[in-house]
Amino acid sequence: MNVDRFWYSNQTVAVPAVWHYVSGVISLACLLFGMISNGLVIFVFFRNNGLQRPRNYFLINLAITDLGLLLTNNSMHVISSFRKRWIFGQSGCNFYSVCGGVFGLTSIATMASISLNRLSAVNDPFSSLKLSSRSTLRCLVFTWIYGSMWIMPPLFGWNRFILEAFGTSCTFDYVSNDLTDRLFIIMLVTGGFFIPLTVILLSYSSILSKLSQRGRVLVSKESDGKSSQQSNAGSYSFNQLNNANDIKTSRGGSTVLDYQDENSYTRNMRRTEARATRTALFICALFCLAWGPYALMALISLAGFNYLVNAYTTSMLGILTKFAACMNPLIYALSLSGFREQIQLHVREACHCGVRDTRQFQSSNLDLTRRQLSNTTDYSKSYKITSNTVIQEGL
Repeated sequence: MNVDRFWYSNQTVAVPAVWHYVSGVISLACLLFGMISNGLVIFVFFRNNGLQRPRNYFLINLAITDLGLLLTNNSMHVISSFRKRWIFGQSGCNFYSVCGGVFGLTSIATMASISLNRLSAVNDPFSSLKLSSRSTLRCLVFTWIYGSMWIMPPLFGWNRFILEAFGTSCTFDYVSNDLTDRLFIIMLVTGGFFIPLTVILLSYSSILSKLSQRGRVLVSKESDGKSSQQSNAGSYSFNQLNNANDIKTSRGGSTVLDYQDENSYTRNMRRTEARATRTALFICALFCLAWGPYALMALISLAGFNYLVNAYTTSMLGILTKFAACMNPLIYALSLSGFREQIQLHVREACHCGVRDTRQFQSSNLDLTRRQLSNTTDYSKSYKITSNTVIQEGL
């Protein structure tokens, strides 16, 4: 079955075989690494009961969408690259494009949901404890619906799926001059990319702003050199970062913080701000680097600069989106202390030729669960646990 090509189809015929092989090798490397990274995140989640909390469902959904993108798109692209032509026909082209759109756009929507979840944790530290499995699953169902609805119109005649790059992958037709096709491109790029991007940027900007404000409050309190009671310190939950040994209880039972405690809390807050800044900048930069050029290419073609679009640029930009699918879940997982500890444990086990220290594994798992559930009857201790939970979200 013949498949429609872009207007530069004559270029794909003249592409040297080495470019097909290089593209196929890179795509295969992304597939293998993505299977390991995404599979590791999913394995760690189901292996440890302490990590199976509603707020971590977003991370698993991200790993599932990225793994689905790699298994469907990269596998077909690798086979076609080594054959130097598309061998799956129009039905395969439709399948490739729909899977790429559904998994890719759902992944983007999930990243936007994670940013909103983290912002909620900053505004209300107890929101992580209040989050239920049912509400989280509803949110995830919405991300799948939101990501799927943008890529389905070509199946019903609005735009179409055709070959791109070296003629070994497929996508929507973003070089068409038809008015209805242009409207579809505008809708897809706006809803699938720019709206989630705006949510991500605003969320992380608000997170950094709120942490900075709380840091300035602490600096002001430190300069005064006055002690404060826990009722006042409770409003600065992010200052209580694993400092159980720094909290002293007065004879009357009220908790007071001396001048040394204030210095310790201030240093912790500054470290938290620095870590939050690095995480936010890295996540936003990776998102824009992976998906921004592809969206920009569609807009450039929409503006009539088709001569800037060729087989080589589209191939490279397509690979960038696959590279992000390899890295996204791992980056988000490593920003969470619970996931980071478990991933390090399993990596160490793998480096020791698969010899597993069962007692260490069980101890780490038990310690992770204990940190989330211990002392919940005491308000101040529960508040500190909540603070630690927020920090584990990568803040």
